[in-house]
Amino acid sequence: MSAPLKYITFKVSARDGLLISGKKYGWENEAPHPVVCLAGITRNSSDFHDLALYLASKKGGSRRVVAIDYRGRGQSQYDKNWKNYTLTIEAEDTLDILTALGLGEVNIIGSSRGALIAMMLASMRPGILKSVILNDMGPVIDATGLVRIWKTYESPTLPRTFQEAADLRERLGHASSPAFDKEEWLKEAHRLYKMQNGKLVLQFDKKLLTSLRAINLDERLPDMWADFAALTKIPTLAIRAENSDILPIESFETMKLLHPKMETAIAKGQNHAPILSVGGLEKTVAQFLQKNI
Repeated sequence: MSAPLKYITFKVSARDGLLISGKKYGWENEAPHPVVCLAGITRNSSDFHDLALYLASKKGGSRRVVAIDYRGRGQSQYDKNWKNYTLTIEAEDTLDILTALGLGEVNIIGSSRGALIAMMLASMRPGILKSVILNDMGPVIDATGLVRIWKTYESPTLPRTFQEAADLRERLGHASSPAFDKEEWLKEAHRLYKMQNGKLVLQFDKKLLTSLRAINLDERLPDMWADFAALTKIPTLAIRAENSDILPIESFETMKLLHPKMETAIAKGQNHAPILSVGGLEKTVAQFLQKNI
């Protein structure tokens, strides 16, 4: 007998016709209120693979989990117009997916950009949010971290193998993410790249970097405190990377003051954005979700 699939891939047509892809885990489970995972700006559903497997298991709560590839990422269709890679459109795509899958009230886990989308959903459709987990992102963004992200991808030369990619990522990130071991760096390579026609390619549309290149470090980025305020009536867990260069510690502390019931956790030995299956964080996530069945 063949082993059961770890996940089911699906595709949903967004309101403008673009095909958005995602993965469903534990769909045979009966636990209410599925978990919906939203990744960072250049990331994809594979960031949540190990976490999703854990949450779908009996040990993790036997939950149904959905992990989404935004347009232009992972297995989703690329948009011909890069200006459509916006928070608003990606939030609308997320709502289209929830409708297509017949999901009502859900728990959102948002990493980086995904956390911004979660905050937008709290303003747009608070009734669908059972709980929210913000992974290393808040209403204020440190632009230096965004610049670091796009500079990471500026080299015209791509690694030739997954191991070469893993070694490169380790050299760039070991100092700020010592929690990663060799196995995790190799997983990171597979999360970022895919093999296409015998060559490694990035798992996102490089036109996404256009908006990052336009950041002016002399100007303050718009904040999202108004959207964050919509979370104060929703159970929330905020996770900050110990070595984050995106979520300022001052902003993290202000979030606690404005949302007194918000739970917090630190992703030790990680930089932005933490992988939530490293360092026991999956248990922290599962315990939080268990309180909000």
